[in-house]
Amino acid sequence: MKIVYIVKSRLHFYPPCVSQIRMLKKLGYEVEVLYGTCHERTLEILEKEKIKCYKVSNIDEEYFGKVNKLKGWMKFRKDLSKYLKKYNDNDVIYWFGNAETVIPMKGLLKGKKYIVSLLELLDNDKVKRKLLHGILENSIGITCCEETRAYIVKFWYKLKKLPTIFPNKPYEQITEKRARPSSGITKKIIDDIKDEEIVVYQGYLQNTEELLEIAKALKEFKKKYKFVLMGIDQYNSVEKIKEVYNNCVFYPYIPAPMHLEITSYAKIGILFYRPTILNNAYCSPNKIFEYGGFGIPMLGNDIPGLKNTVGANGAGKCIKLEKKYILEALKEIEEKYEEFSKKSREYFESVDNLRTMKEFMEEIIK
Repeated sequence: MKIVYIVKSRLHFYPPCVSQIRMLKKLGYEVEVLYGTCHERTLEILEKEKIKCYKVSNIDEEYFGKVNKLKGWMKFRKDLSKYLKKYNDNDVIYWFGNAETVIPMKGLLKGKKYIVSLLELLDNDKVKRKLLHGILENSIGITCCEETRAYIVKFWYKLKKLPTIFPNKPYEQITEKRARPSSGITKKIIDDIKDEEIVVYQGYLQNTEELLEIAKALKEFKKKYKFVLMGIDQYNSVEKIKEVYNNCVFYPYIPAPMHLEITSYAKIGILFYRPTILNNAYCSPNKIFEYGGFGIPMLGNDIPGLKNTVGANGAGKCIKLEKKYILEALKEIEEKYEEFSKKSREYFESVDNLRTMKEFMEEIIK
């Protein structure tokens, strides 16, 4: 049975999708990947594992505004529908990597066997949730990345079965501390930071206030850490952070999994989400496992998605992100570093997505 895995745009921004693709290949399934846009580094990883990848739509990276977004959806719908005619629906399972990919295909999936990965709850987007009705109920499988999210999805869409849970653990992640650089980009960064004690935050820099509280705490803490920020500075946070704590450096987006070469040098990893929506409160960040693979203790805020994982497993501290509590948490992590580090790595090792994928696909095929 051939698996055709589809992601509308920016496949490189979705490590969970890349992991699912690679696990399917590892388990012996014939996998083809259809995409709209993707960084060449991600394509190199997949093609190295003899996974065929095909660009099926020339959509732009970004569609701003409702009208342009709708135009993007319609173009993708037209291009993908045309491409899918080459397949015999009886011999193929289509796997849509996220809601943004499957929603444009609404009304065109009759007679097709398909799986949907829901990477987000979309509780702040009524239109997309409404469009998912009918799509999810008629699928042969649904996956979520966090247990509470799975139960919410089952309730919202009146599903007969709980979606299968794949925590966002990168497949075959490097776990060697102080990793060797694989490119000129990472070598230059590693040369800059390798002799420093590092606190790292990686991802979107979108909640400046919390990052500023961390900067204030680092400024007062007895040990002088370098604050390494990696990712996308969407709201010009870096300048404000440097005004508070000048021992701070920012590295723009580095494609996964190369960014983990930098992460491997960190002593403490930061992760947090504002619980303004359910999706954030029951978060399932890649960072938990990206940090955990290196045994890096974590410092996060006190929301269910982190307390039930990082906190419950002793892999770090989940606190109110204010200077006073951050200082206390840093002190405790320093004093019990080996214990936190051990628990962080143990939590990483406790998740076996490959086994889950094997069981999931056996049930699907049956």
